[in-house]
Order: sequence, then structure tokens, then C-alpha cells
Amino acid sequence: MTRLTWDESPYQTGLDRAVFYTPGGTGTVWNGLSDVTESPSEADSMVQHIDGLAVRKRQKSGELEGTLQAYTIPDSFFDKLFMGERLRNFGLSYRIQTEDSYEIHLIYNILLQPSEQTHSQDEADPFSWNFTTRAIPIPGAKNSAHLTIDAKTCWPSALAAVESILYGDESMDAQLPSPMALADIFEVHSMLRITDNGDGSWTAEVPDDSNIIAMLDSTTFQIDWPSATFISSDEYTIRSW
Repeated sequence: MTRLTWDESPYQTGLDRAVFYTPGGTGTVWNGLSDVTESPSEADSMVQHIDGLAVRKRQKSGELEGTLQAYTIPDSFFDKLFMGERLRNFGLSYRIQTEDSYEIHLIYNILLQPSEQTHSQDEADPFSWNFTTRAIPIPGAKNSAHLTIDAKTCWPSALAAVESILYGDESMDAQLPSPMALADIFEVHSMLRITDNGDGSWTAEVPDDSNIIAMLDSTTFQIDWPSATFISSDEYTIRSW
């Protein structure tokens, strides 16, 4: 098994690390993907945190539509088009560079439809497709076909684990993880872990070098973490999603 690598391409600027995932299959580098236009209509916007990891979900009744443009396409993609098959239920991931970090976008259950093509002399003509999606279950939220992971607010170990699945490593091929699998990763790599001891007490586990829990005096503490919501002087709500 090897990790996916990308060629340096003049078409990759703000968008990079695109991966095409066949249904139930492995991921293939999509070097030539140059543009993804997301066109949610009447979209809901929600930001939730999993121990500091912001996951934004945008959906049109749980779905997303838009346009893809590319100058080259993966072989597995081309083979299906050549055979006249409709490309449906495949997945896509790509990065968008931000001012000081990046976002990883995951799109599920894509159906491609041909769109208008423009041909110009002495210029490279990109392929272009309209796409629609079919929403899938999201733990603790509305069904959606689009997830966005903000690397700036993601705990490094969780981000590394997600990218090992998306891009592969020495032990496994690249895959598009389900939302439930992502939730499990975030849970395993959580910074604040609360255990109900079943006797009216609970135990909090945090890294020794963190400032998540601060003792204000010998018996009073304060929790400062995105997954903990202060209610009153002696109450917090703790969530894992």
C-alpha cells in the first residue's frame, strides 16, 4: 500500500489534493481537477465541533449540486465514460487553501451530467460536468452529501488519521470514510474524554500539558474546551458531536 501523491500542476492554485473515489472502491489522484462550483440552494448552514474540530455541513434539503471542471481525468473515470456508463454514487475529496490553513471538502454520492462545452483555438479546453448528489446519514445532524473539515481548528492527531484514510498509507489504500467512521476517529482522538463512573461521579481525562481543565482552588475547576458548554457554576454540557 502507498500514500497518494499529486503532480505539480499549473491548474492547482487554491484547490488541490483532489481524489476520485469509485463506489465501494479505492481513491485515485485527480491531478487535473481545476474547479469545483458548489451551488446549494436554500442551504442550511451549521457548524459543530468535535473536541475542537469544526465540521461544517451545507445542504439543499441534505443535498448539494454544482459543476466540476477538469483538464485531465483519472483512468477509472475515463473508462466508464468511454463505455457510455453514467457516473453515479462516486465520492470526491479536495482541499481549499485558506489564508493560513486549508479545508478538506468531502462530497458523497455524486451523479454527473454532461454540461455545455466551449472549444477555443490554441487553448486547453477543460472537461465540464454538472453534478447532483444524494444525501446520506450524518450522526447527530441532518442528512447531507457534503462535509467540510477545517484543518486550522482540527486537533493534529485527528487530522492525520483522517488524511491517512483519504490519501492512503503503507497499510491501506485511499478510501472515502463514512460520516460515522469520521465521528469514530474524532472520538478516539478527542482531547477531552469524560467517563461516567455509574455511581454519580465522573472522570475527566486530558493531556498533561493541556490547559483544558484549570483548578481555580482546591475544590473548584473550570473546563475550557469547544465540546464543553458552561451552564452554571456547577454544571456543564459535554458533547462528542
